[in-house]
Amino acid sequence: MTGCVVRRWEARVARSDLDGWVATYRDRVLGHVRTVDGFQSVAFHAERDGDPCRVTVFMKWDDMDAVKRFAGNDPAKAVIPDFMQPFLLDTDKRATFHDEILFEAHQ
Repeated sequence: MTGCVVRRWEARVARSDLDGWVATYRDRVLGHVRTVDGFQSVAFHAERDGDPCRVTVFMKWDDMDAVKRFAGNDPAKAVIPDFMQPFLLDTDKRATFHDEILFEAHQ
């Protein structure tokens, strides 16, 4: 195992709002997330079909202590800044955690 913890969270977003949601995340959230010790990466995945579409957010962290530095004492609680709420039609209230057991990238 890599030791990496993957925090998974889902929401539904109108397809017409996807670009704005991603841009707002990059502009107003990502800079802060990158300063959290133990942050590795974040990836957004949107369903290809349907409107609204389900978006899954995968955040990779060094360990659960790093997740707690990001999310607080209840690391599974959804972390949604107020200014991101208008993009979200509904959300998971809790994240789930996964161990990354294989990651391969084309070089």
